[in-house]
Amino acid sequence: MAQFDIYPNPGAMKLEIPYLVSVQNDHITSKTGATVVIPLRANAQPVEILAPLIEVAGQGQFVLSTDEIFAIDTARLKAPCAVLSRIDRAKIKPAVDKVIGEY
Repeated sequence: MAQFDIYPNPGAMKLEIPYLVSVQNDHITSKTGATVVIPLRANAQPVEILAPLIEVAGQGQFVLSTDEIFAIDTARLKAPCAVLSRIDRAKIKPAVDKVIGEY
């Protein structure tokens, strides 16, 4: 399981959240059997820094719903359907910092 792989959502909210992007590094994931993911929401409004638009190759743009970050058992995720581009990878850290940073 590679960091920044994009997976189809195996959960019940597939219509609202069709994809999950793995943001946890491979070293940790291989030891825990879980990975931290951020949902990619369809039909949501982007928010500067916190919830930017992310491109899923061949599928269009989705909103990175950083405030919904969670861990999921890797056994629930099937094969990745895309990989986050370098441009979109650069949006992850500022978004997470917005959620957990001090104000």
